Amino acid sequence: MHQDLTVGSKLEHFEITGRLGIGGAGAVFRAKNLNDGKEYALKTLTSETTINEEIHKRFVREISVAQKLKHENIVAYDYCGFDENVLYYTMELVPWGSLSDVLAKKKKLPWSDAVECGIDICRGLEHLHESKIVHRDLKPANIFLSDDGRLKLGDFGLARDLESMRLTVEGFTVGTAKYLAPEQAMAKPVDGRTDLYALGCLMFEMLTGRPPFICEDQSSQALIFRDLMGKHVKAKPPLVSDFVSDCPPRLVSLVDQLLAKKPDDRPVSAANVAETLESILKPTEKPAVEPGQGGEPSIQETKSLTSRLVEGGPTEGKNNKVGILIALAVVIVGGVIFAVMQSQK
Repeated sequence: MHQDLTVGSKLEHFEITGRLGIGGAGAVFRAKNLNDGKEYALKTLTSETTINEEIHKRFVREISVAQKLKHENIVAYDYCGFDENVLYYTMELVPWGSLSDVLAKKKKLPWSDAVECGIDICRGLEHLHESKIVHRDLKPANIFLSDDGRLKLGDFGLARDLESMRLTVEGFTVGTAKYLAPEQAMAKPVDGRTDLYALGCLMFEMLTGRPPFICEDQSSQALIFRDLMGKHVKAKPPLVSDFVSDCPPRLVSLVDQLLAKKPDDRPVSAANVAETLESILKPTEKPAVEPGQGGEPSIQETKSLTSRLVEGGPTEGKNNKVGILIALAVVIVGGVIFAVMQSQK
């Protein structure tokens, strides 16, 4: 079982090279494919949950959903296997952490960065919904920062395949309380607009540093869940402009529309939301520097979204590389300064 997996352990043609994290239902390791040398994230069920039928179904569901999806804004599935009595699957390694890590550090983002995040999330959701799948658990911890500079959706343990047999008992609420659409809270049928409500909660949090609804009494998880469910169903959400003053009015209006209680009052699709976000962002884009006109884009303008969000470097495995690059930059700059000084003598 997973507690026996340590650095050097092997599952078929994968060798464990490190641990990335552990949750209530599964553990995620860094692993190397011994056939081609590539590194992946390898996810297993924890030993305590392998006999839990519902959790086992969710793990299998996550694999079956991931197999259907192939998009640059979705964590890529690689391989599924069963070895040493361990059910596991491998996926694209995203070592820069999650949007949850970013918000824990920064609390909130500049509105332009939040819009870029929203665009990437919408592109992933668009593919998901076109594949007849509803994520149902869209939250910062399930949105990952990749090496190619994009945000990618992951963790499909609660995803609902609209074309397959229902795995969740009718009338049973699933999801994370802070991002729970009213129809989820009431255990009603869901569709892509359910994920758009969660996106509204995410956008609100990225822009203001807090979710739209909070529970003042933190004495128990059950109380928090009930309180937030009730607010998602009945309470009018605040406006982003109640907390930040520099947010474009169109963005404030879009987030408010995403948080509509009735699915019919929300935007019609993730593609529609992406188009609106792009049109909001476009006026802030600066024209490219034409050849021969002098000047270069600033470092900030050329940084990828991932680089701007993490600022210092990835959460695992790359800090040394960043340090080396900085050291090299210092050496190069020092050499240039020395050469200039010598030429002026």
